[in-house]
Amino acid sequence: MKKLLVVVISVFISFFSYGQETIFEETTTIYANETSGGIGIHTNGFMGTFRYGKYLTGFSKRIYEIEIGNIKHPKEIKSINPFENDVRGYVFGKLNYFYVVRPSIGYHKVFIPKQSIKGVSVTYVAHGGLSLGLAKPVYLNIQEEEEGTNNKIIVRRKYDPDKHDQGDIYGRASFLNGMDEIRLYPGLFGKFGLHFDYGQRRESLRSVEVGIKTDVYLEDIPIMAFTDNNPYFLNLYLEIFFGSRKVE
Repeated sequence: MKKLLVVVISVFISFFSYGQETIFEETTTIYANETSGGIGIHTNGFMGTFRYGKYLTGFSKRIYEIEIGNIKHPKEIKSINPFENDVRGYVFGKLNYFYVVRPSIGYHKVFIPKQSIKGVSVTYVAHGGLSLGLAKPVYLNIQEEEEGTNNKIIVRRKYDPDKHDQGDIYGRASFLNGMDEIRLYPGLFGKFGLHFDYGQRRESLRSVEVGIKTDVYLEDIPIMAFTDNNPYFLNLYLEIFFGSRKVE
């Protein structure tokens, strides 16, 4: 996924840097606001975004955004019990699923306007806000000996790396387990990127955005056992947006 993001970002930047030499002025409708939604990937997960923008000028706007996504540890490797059928795969050593809610305020400014109604505009985007991390414990189906017998039974347990060897793991339990044990990790969020609007109708928004984002917390986020966990995450991202603009 990292290689894909690097290639896409490089292609877009190269193409539009070359295209700057042929830009000319255009007549621009002054819009009042816009709304849009997006889905995308980053180097360690996925995200979805909702935006509401207020135009400051014909080429700049203030954006209010909320993004929801997940963050995976780079060393996660999915496993499956080779001796059983119809079991859920799991990540050995994974302590918590980690999700992030990112409310932020951004400033967007067009620096390459569209050459025509079928052209592409390029906007730089800068956002800052909160990063509200939510860690939910991982529950697994574990094979244990039934008390007082030599029989093996399957029980649902919160994963404990000090107790549960890989040979004892039958598979992943339902995601709903542990919902009452979610822990909040407050932090800060920032991102910078380039936004490419290719929509053929000026009142509609069709765009691709690429850039870099970071989340910083007050303590290490316990995603995985047997390896280092960090209080920060730096990711490249690629996101597709759809939306509309209104004059008033």
